[in-house]
Amino acid sequence: MEVHEKLGELAALVSGARGVPLSSSVLVDREELLRLVAEVRRLLPAEVQQAGDVLAQRDEVLSAARAEAEELVARARAEAEELVDAQAVTRASRERAEHIVATAREEAKRLRVDADAWCDGKLGDFEEELERLQQQARRGRDRLKLRGPETDAPAEPETGGAQEPPAPSGATVAR
Repeated sequence: MEVHEKLGELAALVSGARGVPLSSSVLVDREELLRLVAEVRRLLPAEVQQAGDVLAQRDEVLSAARAEAEELVARARAEAEELVDAQAVTRASRERAEHIVATAREEAKRLRVDADAWCDGKLGDFEEELERLQQQARRGRDRLKLRGPETDAPAEPETGGAQEPPAPSGATVAR
């Protein structure tokens, strides 16, 4: 690659040279230019020799490549025959796998339906309990409203049953 480097130096020398006013000519250092041309001439035979060597080796490389390609084709044919023989096993395996996957999907669907039903039941129970607690809280607040702010004594329950002691402020009483 030294030839390319020297040609690059030549190009740099010409492109970096000072221009002659009112013309497209440039002033180049003659000794520097001749020195670079001599170096290119010296390097060029080595490059040409390397190119000749590559051309001579080309036939050997092509022969080796052809032999390798023929061997690869023979191996590929043998493998293709083996694959044809194995195709029946592959088909049976694929069908079995599809059956297993279908069964697993059905089981997952059944489990999902069962889990949804169980969750729905638990949520229904929870909803009923929340409604019951909400009704208790509403009754308790209504009793507090009936008692009114002007009386210090607890209000009589409407049912006439036993009276519960008042709960401390901020406490919730569950019944």
